[in-house]
Amino acid sequence: MSLIAELTRLQAQHGSLREEDLRELAERLRVPLYRIQEVVSFYPEFRTTPAPRVQVSLCRDVCCLLAGGEAWGARLAALLARDEGVEVRPVSCLGRCDRAPAAMVNGVAVGGGPPEAIARLVSQPGPGLEDAVPAARPRWRIDPEGEGEPIVRSPADTIGALKASGLRGMGGAGFSTGLKWELVRKEAATPKYVICNANESEPGTFKDRVILESLPHLVVEGMCVAARAVGAERGWIFLRREYAHAVGPLEGALAQARGRGLLGGGFDIEIFLSPGDYILGEETALLEALEDRRGEPRNRPPYPVSRGLWGQPTLINNVETFAMVPVILRRGADWWKAQGIRGHQGLKVMAVSGEVERPGVYEIPLGTKVSELIEIAGGVRGKRRLKAFAPGGASSQFLPADKAEVEIDFASLQAAGSMLGSGALVVVAEGTDLLRVARNVVSFFRNESCGKCVPCRAGTQKVVQLLDEILSGKGDGRLLEVLPALEETLTQTSLCGLGQVALNPLTSVLGAWPEELSRHLAKGAAK
Repeated sequence: MSLIAELTRLQAQHGSLREEDLRELAERLRVPLYRIQEVVSFYPEFRTTPAPRVQVSLCRDVCCLLAGGEAWGARLAALLARDEGVEVRPVSCLGRCDRAPAAMVNGVAVGGGPPEAIARLVSQPGPGLEDAVPAARPRWRIDPEGEGEPIVRSPADTIGALKASGLRGMGGAGFSTGLKWELVRKEAATPKYVICNANESEPGTFKDRVILESLPHLVVEGMCVAARAVGAERGWIFLRREYAHAVGPLEGALAQARGRGLLGGGFDIEIFLSPGDYILGEETALLEALEDRRGEPRNRPPYPVSRGLWGQPTLINNVETFAMVPVILRRGADWWKAQGIRGHQGLKVMAVSGEVERPGVYEIPLGTKVSELIEIAGGVRGKRRLKAFAPGGASSQFLPADKAEVEIDFASLQAAGSMLGSGALVVVAEGTDLLRVARNVVSFFRNESCGKCVPCRAGTQKVVQLLDEILSGKGDGRLLEVLPALEETLTQTSLCGLGQVALNPLTSVLGAWPEELSRHLAKGAAK
């Protein structure tokens, strides 16, 4: 971590990474210059050209598209075009889908307002510009107030309670939490590590951001419980850079934990600001970044539970998973299971965005219907009818409105033809061009591909190219000819989940709404 930390410090000091500074760093750390250059060239956070006075980042992804982000961003760029000290650039999802269209000014979220207001902020960026952390927070069932005594249970009891509760990883894979902890516990090698994956970056997904803002103490306590259960000595919170505003609440929670005797002595936690984007949410790419390498996924097996950080047993869970552990251990597995409805067990934190009246984060019982969650979020925007929804973020398959009665749960959504994924419901209203939406999602995966796997790198680019031709009225039927084989190739040959799911949204749109493609092809033929 020393190399990335030094690069971050140098860039903060000089505004960019100058060649002379990289050479001096190579000599000081006794690292070949090419090693430093390969790291610098991989991570979007690092720049080798002088930084502008103001950098404006405009989200280009699906929730902002659904909120009119293309026209909004074009207007803002036009307002700032004459200011030579301002750099405007499109970027991938900023994790502010509840404030779409979203933007950041010098790393601070400012989206959701009219372009003219953002332009005025840009003209005078200063100390008053800061990312807000909510002063008041709602009541959460996963936060049992008044039950703050430290959890002291044996590793066997802790793991047994988690297995009995049925808690699964909430980052996307849904692996049994208790089983994962047990696997790390059984590893004989030491030292062991605990890592909280807070690199949430998939379009539509921002629930972990809200948990970090509102419930950082639960995340920290969950990590402390995990460390005791698996026998870990050190921990890290791997925090996406666009969530840097959460460092303050997290540091407060860490100080509180030290005061309660949960940290210090045998276990402590550090915050590591991610230098990269979406791919670092893949657990082995995350480990590569922590080891000062390019954030490219590793071949598996071995898995991190046996050979993780620096080749040692490593437990990695996401923010929501760690936050749920304390209430399960305090109130018991039976209480947790009873929170679900319609035969399902447990609670879920869901991000809701897209074309709804009140995008935001909602804590629901598992078993809640998608239609019910949409109503909780105020219904479809503008009282339009529901056309489609993606229940698990950008990587999940779109489902039609007639499946909105599906219950939110891992197995139920899978049976319906999609997945719970990252716990992010993206709502699409009637009248929206779903082929444009699918093109936007595939382009996200193309943009975020690390490039290591050729089928992923080249395949996503090819599909975006074909979609652009169709949407511009110049396409033909080649997409339908090449897509099945291309999807199978990506699924079979991609090292990580990015390539394996990159075409899911498109294939689901073409399968359920074939008329969307036919309409565009007919327009092209009529020209």
